Amino acid sequence: MNDNDNKIDFLKEYSIDNHKIMAMEQEKRYRLIQAAMQEFSRGYNAANTDRITHNAGISKGLLFHYFGSKKELFLFLMKYAVDLVTGEYIKVSFESQDFLENMWKVSLLAIDLTYKYPETYQFLVKGYFSLNEIIPEGMPREFGNPTEELMLKIYQNTDTSFFRDDVDPDKARQIIIWTMKGFSDKLLIYGSDIDNYKAHYEEIQTELKEYLQVLRKILYR
Repeated sequence: MNDNDNKIDFLKEYSIDNHKIMAMEQEKRYRLIQAAMQEFSRGYNAANTDRITHNAGISKGLLFHYFGSKKELFLFLMKYAVDLVTGEYIKVSFESQDFLENMWKVSLLAIDLTYKYPETYQFLVKGYFSLNEIIPEGMPREFGNPTEELMLKIYQNTDTSFFRDDVDPDKARQIIIWTMKGFSDKLLIYGSDIDNYKAHYEEIQTELKEYLQVLRKILYR
């Protein structure tokens, strides 16, 4: 099998539930996924399959039985992690039609999920940095984008009458999104150090709330 065949194999759309790794005994599968995520959190190039198998307590032959290459294992983990986050986002309901309030709710959810799945989020932070190097042609479609899907849900549940009459609702929402994006980019200073991120939790939360309060004064009635 040549390199192009391998590329087709791991880029094709598939369900995590149908991947052959799901046939592995549950506890062993969990150990492997956690060990692999922790190892890839070093960065893709620094990750070592020998350490993964040692920490997971399995043979290297078994690892490559389920995953034909290091790249295939990495892409599986990316899809696994994105599916996990998407599953949590799907549960979100928006009782309010206030765009800013819903954006605040989503921000708190993201912080809570970081606490709930620290290994997954630490892996995702490093993983997304690595994707452009691993797949220069672009992210595979099966990864999806849970953030974009959640934003669509918020858009569809917005009462634009909250905004001032002299403000274009679409532009107002875009300003809010740009502000949130800028704030998220700022958090990259914490890198993949989840403990450092947690240590600044209250500071991050307070600063974000202050930005949203300013936006409410400017854009709302």
